Amino acid sequence: MLKYVAAAKILKKRSTQVDNAVFHLHYRVTFVVFLISSILVTAKEYIGAPIQCISKAVPTNVLNTFCFIMSTFSVPRYWDAPLGDGVAYPGVGVHEPDDEIKYHAYYQWVPFVLFLQALMFYLPRYLWKNMEGGLFTTILAGLDKITLDENARFKKHKILSNYMINHLHMHMNWAIRFFICEALCLVVVVGNIYFTDFFLDGTFMTYGTEVIHFPDMDPENRVDPMTRIFPRVSKCTFRKFGSSGTIETHDTMCVLAVNIINEKIYIFIWFWLVCLTAITAAWLVYRVLIIISADVRVKLLEYRGRWAGKANLEMISRKCNLGDWFLIYHLGKNMEPTVFGEFLKEFAKELEGSASTLERKPMLTGS
Repeated sequence: MLKYVAAAKILKKRSTQVDNAVFHLHYRVTFVVFLISSILVTAKEYIGAPIQCISKAVPTNVLNTFCFIMSTFSVPRYWDAPLGDGVAYPGVGVHEPDDEIKYHAYYQWVPFVLFLQALMFYLPRYLWKNMEGGLFTTILAGLDKITLDENARFKKHKILSNYMINHLHMHMNWAIRFFICEALCLVVVVGNIYFTDFFLDGTFMTYGTEVIHFPDMDPENRVDPMTRIFPRVSKCTFRKFGSSGTIETHDTMCVLAVNIINEKIYIFIWFWLVCLTAITAAWLVYRVLIIISADVRVKLLEYRGRWAGKANLEMISRKCNLGDWFLIYHLGKNMEPTVFGEFLKEFAKELEGSASTLERKPMLTGS
């Protein structure tokens, strides 16, 4: 059992990072959800063989392999037909040459597609780590770790403050790259909804709502929507040469045990992706508000760095642009509040000193 949950180690929190809860939902939680789903589909000890076909004339192992490779099918006109009178299961009955046939070949690809989707959700994180290049960890310089040595803390505050002074207004591109990766998260989740719908032949968009409304339907006439998309019993046609050299056609029924797992996985994925889309869209609205409103940024910095004092925070907010604010704010997320407050006080003092120097330079030049 442990081999199916080992991927959950990715959920372990790491320190010194520019991150947020929504980003975590994508590259940690959703990544693990799809990865574990991919593994569960192949867990034969829980579902048995993925397909079992019934025939006395064809060896079972040959028939199972053939039908799994070549795909099975259902007859849509039997989905709503009452059982009995030529209908063994929903979608399984005697079919005529002009009947519509619905082939089910996707189950061969489900584990691969789920794994690919897991990688897609990790893509924004991968791009950000490559674009960020470890800058944030280098700047933080161990201030995320608690130390009682005041002199050591003061030296690190001094170094960090000098860095900020020397690189003031130079972090805009760094912040924009992160905002782009956040926007990419929304593109990925919406893209995965449409991709899954395409993969399941246009049935995924309404899958969740149909399952929700299923209990309210007439018990005598209702058909489980999960059975239509992931049939548990379907048909397979096998042809072989008979003893006289003529073609024999064997119309068999196949039990798709793998769909017991698939239907549960995809109903969970439907609800998860819908919720994740709403959360990500709401977060991006909040991010746009931060970008366009200096007042919002001031309030957030006041909350994060309240130990620094209002005057120091006003000085920092007045002198720093969006990129500087973004870096400073995330420094505060990775430091203890008191340590962050100490740094902000030192940084405000350095800002004030640098401003005074700039004001005196024209006077010295004129003399």
